[in-house]
Amino acid sequence: MDIRRHTRRTVRLALIGGLGATLVTSAPPTAAVTPDATGPAASHLPSAPQDPDQLALRRVWERQAEAWARGDAVAYARVYTPDADLVNIKGEHLHDRRIIAARLQHYFDHDLKNTRILRLDERVRKLSPTTAIIVRRDCVLYGGETACRPDRLSINTSVVVKKAGQWLVTSFHNTLVQDQGAAATPLSAGTHFDTTQ
Repeated sequence: MDIRRHTRRTVRLALIGGLGATLVTSAPPTAAVTPDATGPAASHLPSAPQDPDQLALRRVWERQAEAWARGDAVAYARVYTPDADLVNIKGEHLHDRRIIAARLQHYFDHDLKNTRILRLDERVRKLSPTTAIIVRRDCVLYGGETACRPDRLSINTSVVVKKAGQWLVTSFHNTLVQDQGAAATPLSAGTHFDTTQ
C-alpha cells in the first residue's frame, strides 16, 4: 500500500474533532476496553476528583463525548471559546466556534457517522487559576467496536481557560500516534491532575 493511500485511509478512520489530549494507560491500545464503550462512563479513568475545577475540567471531555456520540457538532463546539482554534489530524486549522461546529458536522454526517470517542488517559496541568493544559490519548470507535485500533489512536492537546466561571477550550491540536511502541508505553495512570502553579 503506498503511503498516500495509507495516510488517506488512516485520516478518514481517525479522530477529526477535538478531544483534549491523552497519555497512555497501562493497557495496550488494542486491549478490549469495556463491553459498552459508548461515552464518558466507558473510559478507563478513576473516579472523579473532588476539586470543583478538576470536576469541571473533566466535564469538558464528557460533554464532548456525549455530543460526539449523538453526532451533534453544535453541542460539541459549545465547549470551545467563540474565538477558539482547532487543528485536526488532517492539518485543517479551524478558527471560530461556528466554523468548528460546521466542519465537524460535515464529518459527523459522513466519515465519522455513528462513531464514539474513547478516552484512554489524560493529564491535566493547571498553569494558573484560569488556565490549564489537557493532554489526552483517545481513539474513535466505529459501530460495535469496543477496542481501539492502533491506526486510530490519537494524542491531542487542549489549552482551556476559565471565563465567567466556565472552563472552555481555546486551542486544540490533534495528531495520530505514529509510533505504536510508544503508544503502549504507560506515561501516566488514569487522570492525573498537576496543580502546581
